[in-house]
Amino acid sequence: MKIKNSPELFISVSSSPGKFGETVHNSAFRFHKLNYVYKAIRALNIKEVVKSIRALDVRGCSVSMPFKEKIIPYLDKVDSLANRTGAVNTVLNKNNKLIGYNTDIYGATQALKSIDVRSRDDILILGAGGVSRAIITALKKSNNHQITIANRDFRKCKKLANFFQCNYIEWDKRNEFKATVLINATSVGMKNNNVAPINMKSIASFNKVMDVVVSNTETKIIMESKRLNITNVTGMVMTFYQAFEQYKIYTGLDAPKKNMLDAYSSKYLKKVNI
Repeated sequence: MKIKNSPELFISVSSSPGKFGETVHNSAFRFHKLNYVYKAIRALNIKEVVKSIRALDVRGCSVSMPFKEKIIPYLDKVDSLANRTGAVNTVLNKNNKLIGYNTDIYGATQALKSIDVRSRDDILILGAGGVSRAIITALKKSNNHQITIANRDFRKCKKLANFFQCNYIEWDKRNEFKATVLINATSVGMKNNNVAPINMKSIASFNKVMDVVVSNTETKIIMESKRLNITNVTGMVMTFYQAFEQYKIYTGLDAPKKNMLDAYSSKYLKKVNI
C-alpha cells in the first residue's frame, strides 16, 4: 500500500550491494524530475524479497549476484529473451504483475562491440553465473562463435554449457587453453584488484580481453592487458549500458546517459569513457 504523494520505490538486491545503481538512477530520476527513489538492499532470501516487493508495491528491482537465476520462479512473467537466457537482472512491477527482463544482454552486446569481437574469434569465458548467461546470449545473437566455459564448480559449468550447447573445460585447464578472446565473468577482482581468475602469463595468448568486474580501480586482468597492448574493455561498459536499458524499462524514457556518467564520475572522482 502506498502513501499519497510518496515517491515510487526502486531497489537493487544483492548479497553484497554497492552504490552504483543508487548513484546513476537517482541522478537520472532527478534529471527527469520524477518522484522516484532508488535504494540498494542486502538480501539473503530472494523469495522473501519478492514477497516484500509485492507487499510494498515496489515499482522496479535490479537483481544482482547470486539471485539472477533464483528469482525466476517467483515472477509472474519473464520476457522471451530473458527466458531464453535463463537469468533476470531487472524486474518491473506493472499492474501488480512482476515481469522479468535481462538488460545485461544489451550491456554485453555493447561491450563485445567495443573490442570488435567477431565470428572467427574463439572465446574462453570464466564463470558460469547469470552474467555468463547474458554474455553467451549476446554472442549467439550476433554470430556463431566457438565458446568454451570454465568454472570452479564443474557441475555448474557443464550444466551451463549443455544449456547453450557450448564447450567446457575443467577449471584447472584454463591457463593453458588457447582462444582469441578472454572474458572474465566471475567476481574475482571486485574487492581485491591484486587477484585474478587466470595466470597473468596466460593473458599474452589472447587478442582481446573483457572483464565484467566493476571496480573503482582497474582489475589485474585489465592492467596486464593494457601493459601488453591487448584490446580490452572493463566492466564499466557493460554495467552502464545495462543501466541505460534498465532505466528505459523502469520509466519508459530514454536514459540521460551523460547525466548518469557524470553522476558516477562526480561521486567516485573517476571519469568513465564508454
